[in-house]
Amino acid sequence: MIEKLEREAGAEATEKAYCDEQIAKTEAKRDELSDDVAKLTAKIDSAASRSAELKEQVKALEGELAAITREQAQMDKMRQETHAAYSEAKSDVDLGLTGVRKALALLREYYGAGAAAP
Repeated sequence: MIEKLEREAGAEATEKAYCDEQIAKTEAKRDELSDDVAKLTAKIDSAASRSAELKEQVKALEGELAAITREQAQMDKMRQETHAAYSEAKSDVDLGLTGVRKALALLREYYGAGAAAP
């Protein structure tokens, strides 16, 4: 009977040692995984913060781009108006220049012919 109790006590001790070993391994693995979770959570928080910053930058840049587009449209309109005014003025100047050239030719012909006669 004592031998039986000793065997049972030895078996229980072996079983307890096995259980204690498995509990220690499980706790170590849990601690390791908890550290991994904490690292990944920090990484996610950092990425979310960076994402928010980038979204703000995109919003600001889109606003600047819209302002530049409006300014470019205004400049294009002003350029078209200036070009139209130039085209109109150029035709007037060309017409006036043609008249002046004809007048000079007429004056040269008139005074040139008069200088040759006396």
